[in-house]
Amino acid sequence: MKRIDAIIPEKKLNAVNTALHEINVTGLTVFDTKGRGKDTPKPDQLGHWLYYPEFGENITLMVLSSDADVEKVVGAIQSNAGLGKIFVTNVEELIDIQKNTKGNEAL
Repeated sequence: MKRIDAIIPEKKLNAVNTALHEINVTGLTVFDTKGRGKDTPKPDQLGHWLYYPEFGENITLMVLSSDADVEKVVGAIQSNAGLGKIFVTNVEELIDIQKNTKGNEAL
């Protein structure tokens, strides 16, 4: 089982969410995220002043996936987000508290 975290522009959330629905991803967690990378941030305007924010505003998606579906999930995010970063990590154990199921059954 894998955990897929994707940092993407907020304006791409609806497109990515729709693509994940189309491949039957049933669960998705979304976090507001601030950060900085290699790219120079675009200026924001405050009244007549332009300023360059220290951090860009994005969102982070968290999706849990069976090993068999990882490439499909990553592909859906990649083709609809346009830019950002995707991290894929192993999940040692998953437990659904309400149903008391474990592993892929808990997805």
